[in-house]
Amino acid sequence: MTFDRDIAARTLWMEARGESEEAQKAVAHVLVNRMKDSRWGHSLSTVCLWPYQFSSWNTSDSNRKAMSFLSETDPLLMKLENFIVSASVEPDLTNGATHYYAIYITE
Repeated sequence: MTFDRDIAARTLWMEARGESEEAQKAVAHVLVNRMKDSRWGHSLSTVCLWPYQFSSWNTSDSNRKAMSFLSETDPLLMKLENFIVSASVEPDLTNGATHYYAIYITE
């Protein structure tokens, strides 16, 4: 797994592991779309680690601590990496979206 794909898969794991496969693939497309847009950087790792974009990378987020124990060979992490790779070549489920929001979350 390359550094970029590892960071992207870990971001996907933290942000969407409890979502449906379709939602996970949509978030993968958002990551790739942000990279293509370049406002958040030119690589997947830069997009994922861009300040204040993905709260799961905040040091206080419990997802980050849980993610730090994942092995590169974790089956779900490997599946999510495949979603990242696929998002680069398959039709975009999100029609170019650069953001996502889970409608069941209320504030």
